[in-house]
Amino acid sequence: MNDTLGHAAGDAVLKTVAHNLRLALRETDMIVRWGGEEFLVFVPAVAHDGLDEVALRILHGISSHAAEHRGTVVPVSVSVGFAPFPLALGATALTWEQVVNLADMALYRAKARGRNCACGVLGFPDGAPATLEPIERDLEEAWRQGWVDLSVVPGDVEYAMPVRSRA
Repeated sequence: MNDTLGHAAGDAVLKTVAHNLRLALRETDMIVRWGGEEFLVFVPAVAHDGLDEVALRILHGISSHAAEHRGTVVPVSVSVGFAPFPLALGATALTWEQVVNLADMALYRAKARGRNCACGVLGFPDGAPATLEPIERDLEEAWRQGWVDLSVVPGDVEYAMPVRSRA
């Protein structure tokens, strides 16, 4: 974006995304800019099985409103990575930093699937390693080994119907 339309256009897109996140989320949800073009959203009091719907609400809330800059309409899409907090691996509660790292790893899986997609780490089934190290080393391989429950939410599905699937 910045390379093709300039930094001012990139700033306009970021402002549009922030505004649309506020519209898509509840007043009690916290939105923080987390680096250059990333946002971190804390959504308290949502059950694990409700995270797909929150991700879909974000996907639709962002992609349904283009940004404008100097008379040019700029389509906007988003990739979302998510994980519940609190989250535990076996009997060990993960720190918020570990959960954010898992959500970031899921974000990269969503980006690899194309624009307007969400991917989330939902938990760890029995048989997962006792430590996060092999999971953090390669989330894709950890999923293949059955150590991680992932959810993929494509943004091109009907808003009222969140999709839960294995990555």
